Amino acid sequence: MKPVVHGIARRALPVVERASGTRYVRERTEGGKGSGKASGKPKKIATETARAYRKLAAGLLGATAENTDGWTVAPSAREVDGKARQLARLKAHSALSEALTQGSSLGTAVVEAGRSLVAGGHMADVVSIGLNLRNKPSTEDAGRVLLGMAYQRTSDPEVAWAQFEKIDDRDIIVSAAEEYYPTAIDTLGDDALPLLDSAHETGEIDSWNAKAVLRTAESAFCIDAFDNVRTLIETRLDQMDDDADSAVRYELNRMRDWLPGGKHLDPLPTTAGKRNFGVLSYDQPGIRSRNIGDYIQTIASIGHLLRYENLSFTGDTGLTELFAKLRQSVKEERKYAGPEGELNLVEVYRDGNVYQDIPEDTWYIAFGWYMHDIFGKSFNIPFHPNLRPILLSVFVRYPEMLTPDAIAYLKKYGPVGCRDWQSVAVLRAVGVPAFFSGCLTTTVDTLFPAASPDRRSGTLRVDWTKDSKGPKKKQTVTAIRDKSFPENLELARNWVADYAYKYKHVLTSRLHANLPARSVGADVDFEPKNKSDSRFGGLIGIDAAEFDAIRNGILDKLSELLPLIATGAHEDEIYAKWVEITADEMAFADEYLAAATLPVADNRAVASALIGFERPAPDAQTTDIVMTVEKGEAPLVGQALRSIDAHAGSAYRVWLPNGSLTSAEVDAIRGKLAQGSIHVLPTVEFDGTQNAPGVLSALLPRLFADHERLIVVPATAEVSADITELSTVDFKDTLLAAKHDVRKSRSSGLTLMRRIASSFGDDHTGALDFVFASHAGMNEDFVPFDPQIAVLNLAGLRSEGIVERVLGLVQQNGLSYIDAMQMTVKGRYADLDGDWNIHAQWEASDVPKIVNWRRQARHFGHMALTR
Repeated sequence: MKPVVHGIARRALPVVERASGTRYVRERTEGGKGSGKASGKPKKIATETARAYRKLAAGLLGATAENTDGWTVAPSAREVDGKARQLARLKAHSALSEALTQGSSLGTAVVEAGRSLVAGGHMADVVSIGLNLRNKPSTEDAGRVLLGMAYQRTSDPEVAWAQFEKIDDRDIIVSAAEEYYPTAIDTLGDDALPLLDSAHETGEIDSWNAKAVLRTAESAFCIDAFDNVRTLIETRLDQMDDDADSAVRYELNRMRDWLPGGKHLDPLPTTAGKRNFGVLSYDQPGIRSRNIGDYIQTIASIGHLLRYENLSFTGDTGLTELFAKLRQSVKEERKYAGPEGELNLVEVYRDGNVYQDIPEDTWYIAFGWYMHDIFGKSFNIPFHPNLRPILLSVFVRYPEMLTPDAIAYLKKYGPVGCRDWQSVAVLRAVGVPAFFSGCLTTTVDTLFPAASPDRRSGTLRVDWTKDSKGPKKKQTVTAIRDKSFPENLELARNWVADYAYKYKHVLTSRLHANLPARSVGADVDFEPKNKSDSRFGGLIGIDAAEFDAIRNGILDKLSELLPLIATGAHEDEIYAKWVEITADEMAFADEYLAAATLPVADNRAVASALIGFERPAPDAQTTDIVMTVEKGEAPLVGQALRSIDAHAGSAYRVWLPNGSLTSAEVDAIRGKLAQGSIHVLPTVEFDGTQNAPGVLSALLPRLFADHERLIVVPATAEVSADITELSTVDFKDTLLAAKHDVRKSRSSGLTLMRRIASSFGDDHTGALDFVFASHAGMNEDFVPFDPQIAVLNLAGLRSEGIVERVLGLVQQNGLSYIDAMQMTVKGRYADLDGDWNIHAQWEASDVPKIVNWRRQARHFGHMALTR
């Protein structure tokens, strides 16, 4: 017997035995190194762990890789994941049967089982069960709750709420409160609060599980419904035992600190008549940073203040004491006498300052990662109205943060100095003036004068993945969450001191080990997991001269701005100076961004692929439909065509890719159609491949050169409406009509562009070129669309050269047809009525017009969405 989970044990035992102080059980039992040396409880724990895994392996059925024996050869990660998913399914089925055995209703039992399946990633199972239960009146609510739970994970909140809002069974709602109420708030905003009030008045909240209270409070917090949050928190905390749900108790208490009257809204210390200056910190309602790299950035920012010898500081005692200590280590060559002035220091949260009591006229350098979201739902932008930010060394992590209010705010205080070129591109794509400044940590050497003589030696590894020999550190330090802000800054200072005075060589995958170590003169090998990561544009692969240019540029700009702030200059004067001193970088960004272009396929090659192709002639009385057929979909063509024919209200022609069906199969289907006809497209060869689905789809505007419009559907479509109605879609000034993508992961075109660029791997230069070119000419973000079911404006696509542009991206950058269409069409599409394209895995409809099963579980082969 070769059970796969023996291999899981092989992987897990090192962790278990490191904790228990023993070596591998296998080594002992086989008489290897350490045999006979260990005894007692640690050995017993490790042995029992291995035995448990072996029993688990025997209980899970399924094939196992031939070379896996569980002791000496571990299974692949894919195999382990498969067994874990199998186990999750068994757990869910067990939960369902156990709940029913104990007398729970079907609805509440289904909720628990569904929650287990969702947690295990079995979305298709949840959707399939939900669809089938929903189709029977007696189990409709149970089906809807399962669908809502699945769609809450995969799709926009509105999609999940469309199922939840139709549930009448109060027992099911209470059981699913963890999903139901957060989705209601995320979808309806303040209009969902009466639902919460009703649940409180009826006492239903008392029956919620602890996580339901926490998740609902988080959603309510993000819409500033603080009274409801307080009611939820205090009601539950009064009911909780000291030992019950300790993790939830901790989070609820922490959230209460952020409510009005909590400690985070305590007045910050001020000094009458003195201008306030913020020192960036990293707390927020969702989670507090445990990345020492954040605090290293703040240390770097402090150096820009301490270099002015005539500048003094009041305010926060912990900060003023730390400033006095750090001032002793400023490099002589960086010191300036500067203007006489006094600044009042206050701690400003990067991601949570809107919840602070920030004093008026508080200036600060707004640098770093913007934004870390709050509870995964909202962003701290615009910042607190009393803050006056100098936007320098900014990284835009989530383009979704760029709401209209955020864009207006950044425009008001711009230009924005960006840490990376990707952020420059994304900000400019939404109309925000931006330039590349590089990272503030390049200037951290201000506080680390070079030692003479240099006594550094040895090599330090910081999150280094290639080997583990020698001294090593991890930049993520959970303990810093329990320390004060000044203590964490002191820790960050000591961290950089290791680079400056202890280790000669640093090996790291971390940006904020790489740049600070280089700044203080260490030799650095920087090998991130992905060189095309959006954080690194302009910061990876740079030589000493380029590094110095970044450092000097930041030093020079702040040396002009900070004296104005320190001497109380008016806001208008300060921001006018900012525009003036960044003008050259803005002009350089204009030129640099414009240099990149997206690839375009050679027009001659496209024409050559179509030589001898007889173009179909349009017929005003007939609707033309192209059916795309991907690998493995040929058996579904007949069913799709029959469903089209059954509902067609007028004549149509369906065009199939050459080779998708045999002549006999085509004839067999043709004989069963009453309204339409079937035609086969000639073979199309391009770039050495024949009839590639993506290439064929891209070529449609040229294949149907005399047509104005064309309907595209997949072979996986099940149609329950008159598809010829789509021939009257009004394009207006768009290039096609298609449905917007409802998935959470496809809510932003800018995010999709970033994801594509990150896939370039080691080709970070190519990734940057792609980012520049794909963002060019944009003035706003867009929601991606699904071109699998679409009505193409063929004339518009031809006039815009979309064929050559899409094929260029497919051919040279390796994009899929779907992603290439997003890059070329962007937001220039008409949003098709949603019922014309229902993906069961991501949404449901009571009256679907087309169900699209492509790359979806088919739910027992019938149109489960039809009532």
